[in-house]
Amino acid sequence: MDFENIKRKMDAQNMDEGRIPKTVKEIETSKMPIQRVRQSMRNEMMTQLVIIVLFFAAPYYIEMHQLAQSIYYILMFVVCLITLTYVAKMTWFLNKTTSINNNSTATVMDFIYDLKLTLEVYKTAIISGSLLLPLTLLTVYFGRLKMDEELFTNLILLDVPITTLLLYIFGYLAIAILIYLMTVSWSNKLYGVHIKNLELTLDSLKA
Repeated sequence: MDFENIKRKMDAQNMDEGRIPKTVKEIETSKMPIQRVRQSMRNEMMTQLVIIVLFFAAPYYIEMHQLAQSIYYILMFVVCLITLTYVAKMTWFLNKTTSINNNSTATVMDFIYDLKLTLEVYKTAIISGSLLLPLTLLTVYFGRLKMDEELFTNLILLDVPITTLLLYIFGYLAIAILIYLMTVSWSNKLYGVHIKNLELTLDSLKA
């Protein structure tokens, strides 16, 4: 009996069995961040839709002048359109990645590519919509019935002292920069870490 030949066959079989679980483990590892990304997007969409409903309902609980209320609804309508744009993009992404059966490098690469495109739309829409929120909050604050309607009208027409106008402009720019930094930080924290994990898994699958 050729024991050396049998030993070589057993060693080769053990090596094959060692590679297969490793590949399976890498594939399963790639599924975890994918599912977390999908769940985060679902939660994000529901949160944004609830926020929109709450903002639209605000004038029913806060008495406002007619002009202020009209401007508020116009601003919220624009915010709503921007929000629905990236909600539609996220919905497309979720539908496309509903069933990932082909666990290959090409599948992971496509997922990462589509995710990055979706996040760019997400960042742009969030920043654009959020930049209008300070205006809506100012409209609610100065447009209340408790406030002088002439004060609100002068503010809309920019009929205010130059020092006050500059103060508003600098305040708005500071808020805009803060919103941008918060949005980028939030998206990186929520999705960026999963992209990095997927890229590491992709490198392992290629190797």
